[in-house]
Amino acid sequence: MGIVILDTDTCIYWLKGDERIEKRVLAHGLRHCAITVITECELFYGAMKSAKVEKNLAVVSELRRKVRTLHTGDGVAQHFGRIKSDLEKKGLPVDDADLLIASIALTHDALLVSNNTDHFKRVKGLKLENWTE
Repeated sequence: MGIVILDTDTCIYWLKGDERIEKRVLAHGLRHCAITVITECELFYGAMKSAKVEKNLAVVSELRRKVRTLHTGDGVAQHFGRIKSDLEKKGLPVDDADLLIASIALTHDALLVSNNTDHFKRVKGLKLENWTE
């Protein structure tokens, strides 16, 4: 079984107790699930700006203990450059944070799980699922 990368929105659903996400994560196995460093940054940002900073920081830290974090590495920059150039030529820009998430997923030949499928389906070759449907 390959790597499953949980996008930020999917993590938020999971952290808020969405049973659909929990069941799918457990079905794939925690050892096969990951987040990107971009999602980790976004989750910490959300916790820091929330009304319950300490509680939410603890929740994010617990998530980090359950799944591994994938960082940028060999191949990510090439995917990023190709994707950004292709989408700009088509007039379909995607923000850089999401392009990095997609590039990391492509580099690891991973399945990206996101509720933002309309956005990510623009990325050629990206394996994509929405577990909230």
